[in-house]
Amino acid sequence: MYVCHHMTIFRKIGQSKRYGKAIYAISAVLTLAIASLVFFNPYAIPMSILLKLVSIPIIMYLYTTLTKKTEIYFYLNLGISRKEYYFIPFVVEFIGFILFITLIAYLGNAIR
Repeated sequence: MYVCHHMTIFRKIGQSKRYGKAIYAISAVLTLAIASLVFFNPYAIPMSILLKLVSIPIIMYLYTTLTKKTEIYFYLNLGISRKEYYFIPFVVEFIGFILFITLIAYLGNAIR
């Protein structure tokens, strides 16, 4: 019996909050550290984006090697592809990162 698991992108992002908790947590710590740099030096934004982009494959490698491999099958059965399982948390977090450091840079300029 075939069951269609049609999920919208927003439901998939919601699911990623459950399976990608470690990715979101580690990325949030890095984002806060980078944001403090950007707050004091808005000209560091290009370097901080580069640092964030370099950190993504490192975090992904650590996540895929240190997590339980059986967990992915639960989410694949819910209708999330293997690529979505690994990439949605990074894409969502990177978009949040860009918005956050932009806000922090504006706040840093406003205060100075």
